[in-house]
Amino acid sequence: MSDLLSPNKALMGRIYEEMWNKGNPALAAELFTQPAGVERFVSEFLRSFPDLKHMLETCIAEGNIAVARFSAHGTHTGQWQGFQPTGKTVRYTGLTWARIANGKILEHHTEWDKAGLIEQIRG
Repeated sequence: MSDLLSPNKALMGRIYEEMWNKGNPALAAELFTQPAGVERFVSEFLRSFPDLKHMLETCIAEGNIAVARFSAHGTHTGQWQGFQPTGKTVRYTGLTWARIANGKILEHHTEWDKAGLIEQIRG
């Protein structure tokens, strides 16, 4: 049971709940050692999908590595990557791998279904 409360899992949870769901891209400065790109990406994405909500489906943490599986849904109401707003509700899933030290993410890689999102917008 204590594994559910590990600091690295809690850190990953903050990404989805506080940064994404509460619309606080500036939190990247607290969570990442190199926050600029993260803050910019989240800000731009939330301008296009302002009601976007992420659900942390699974999080596994071992040592200084954490892996999170997430799903998200929101409405496309702003221009995104050349696509004009459609008003369509979209859903996608993804995985984030992170290396963590001293309570901050040093390195991370996120793989998500961008192609599926584009198909939903075009569809």
